[in-house]
Amino acid sequence: MLNLRLNQLQIEHIMTEQDAIKKLKYLQSQDGGANVHISADAILCDFLDAVGHVEIAREFRKIHEIYPTATPRYSKPSWR
Repeated sequence: MLNLRLNQLQIEHIMTEQDAIKKLKYLQSQDGGANVHISADAILCDFLDAVGHVEIAREFRKIHEIYPTATPRYSKPSWR
């Protein structure tokens, strides 16, 4: 039972390269400033986890815990 449960959890967290690209392209069309960047970081970490680079993703997440992303004063350049 425990093995089946672990397999189900792993299946829920599988992300393909195409999934990551689709999500990142979607974010490119959003107007969320720093929030979009934070979401992109999460997508990349999820992808790293999915392809077996768990330790790299874990260390990257630690950086965000130590140095949280500050919301910039302006979410996009004034000339846009």
